[in-house]
Amino acid sequence: MNQLKQIGIELVSMIWEIYWGLAFGFMLSSVIRAFIPTSAISSRLGNNSTKALVLSSFFGAISSSCSYAAASMARTLLIKGATWSNAVAFMVASTNLVFEIFIVIVSVLGWPFFGGEVFGGLLFIVISAILISRFYPAKLKEGANAHLHQAEDEHTMHAGHMHLHDPNHKDMHQHDARESQTHKGFKEKMLLASSHFYMDVIMVGKDVLIGVVIASVIMVVVPRDFWNALFLTDNHTLPHFIVLILNILVGIIVAIISFVCSVGNIVMAAALWHGGISFGGVIAYILADLVTIPMLAVYRSYFGNKPMLVLLLLLSVSIIFSALLVDLGFSIVGWIPKNHNQVSVQAHQVFAWNYKTILNIVFMPASLIYFFLGKRQGAMHM
Repeated sequence: MNQLKQIGIELVSMIWEIYWGLAFGFMLSSVIRAFIPTSAISSRLGNNSTKALVLSSFFGAISSSCSYAAASMARTLLIKGATWSNAVAFMVASTNLVFEIFIVIVSVLGWPFFGGEVFGGLLFIVISAILISRFYPAKLKEGANAHLHQAEDEHTMHAGHMHLHDPNHKDMHQHDARESQTHKGFKEKMLLASSHFYMDVIMVGKDVLIGVVIASVIMVVVPRDFWNALFLTDNHTLPHFIVLILNILVGIIVAIISFVCSVGNIVMAAALWHGGISFGGVIAYILADLVTIPMLAVYRSYFGNKPMLVLLLLLSVSIIFSALLVDLGFSIVGWIPKNHNQVSVQAHQVFAWNYKTILNIVFMPASLIYFFLGKRQGAMHM
């Protein structure tokens, strides 16, 4: 009974800790997306230049933070002529360099992890762009593009049926259709923004809640000895570099099988850090939301089996190098936190009259109104 009470305290505390930032971040993201159409983005991403990579990263950073939505947008970019390196850069930035994720990381993990996420995300973009441009076989890209266009043609022919049975396809199709329209008035753009917010919450909300629940349970239930053994916390025989590599690999594997996307995996990362995983292992876990089992299923559906497997390999290698470089770099400058218990939230520290309470009082009703406005707007376009 005491454990259930503690789990409940952790759960409510985490929700209270991250709600305002999550709501504000998604609302801001939805407004930006409504004012910058996809067509304006994809027309600039048809080559592998540094400028195109920077633009891809920028456009990704101001878009949705859901990995599934990011994959859908990357698919749209590829159809419209963007290169694979730029499409992947968009996905990485869209899931790791967005405003709402930064707020949640600072709230749950702290500023050092914010810095690690920024540098790790940027390294992930650069390394994956290099690997994909040089080691992703041209024939495989051509086959994936053919599969992509074939699936798009079939989707268009059966759009009515898909809208009735597949909400993810429906949301994506509506998103593309609305982006292609010209919205001249401020009111129309804000209504479009509210529908983006609604779709993001529908797609991401479950994953965020799952992540918070899992993290709360793990922090309370799983004994510290288990984590110490898994992450080799008390190891005195293996070199630190080997332990770091193993922690990074464990972080990626846990991410692949955890099924939690983007913002939702930040709270799970807090549980891993609380359990003793290395700093680089946390960064690897967060970056690996693009290679979870559901995401691999999306890649397989969009591009085919072989392109999916090669993409998994190249993204995983990119994550390993990015997390490794971040850990080594932050270790050199002394930016890695020493205390693994700092993310265990205490109720009396959270439920106090401070700026977070004021912001939650503002954003809880505001986000609910915005959500139902977006839901009504979406129903009007069914």
